[in-house]
Amino acid sequence: MQWPTSYGRYQVLPLAAHDIPQIVALERLVFLEPLTEDVVRAKHQSPTVCYLTVKDGDLVIAYFGFEVFDQYAHVLANVTHPDYRRQGLARFLLTFAEPLARERGARAFLGEVRYSNHPQLKVLEQIGWHRVITIPQFFGNGEDAHIVMKVLA
Repeated sequence: MQWPTSYGRYQVLPLAAHDIPQIVALERLVFLEPLTEDVVRAKHQSPTVCYLTVKDGDLVIAYFGFEVFDQYAHVLANVTHPDYRRQGLARFLLTFAEPLARERGARAFLGEVRYSNHPQLKVLEQIGWHRVITIPQFFGNGEDAHIVMKVLA
């Protein structure tokens, strides 16, 4: 992979350590159960984890992270800043990450999506992901999770 690459007027780059505070701020903005800075830093340092960012200048506006376990790439996060939604960034990152996951030995992506997150489910289904099972009360607030999967070609 040649870095940086672009998506429209935005740059796409691997996560840099100096951008972790922005990732943590986005986590707090969009998730009910955000990762802490310590957790993000530890994951970023792991050789099994890949984080991608989309930047508007110096501002991280979207990111996607996954961790490879055996033949599976587990999605850690797929986040777009609310001010930048509806531009295809989530879909782009999910698709862009597929060859990166394959290079790391993954044969499929797996993830959890809140039962109420209809926009994310719609994006995933449009690019070939499938709901595998629903797990009751998966999240800390008691919300159910759809386990989703995409087999990588």
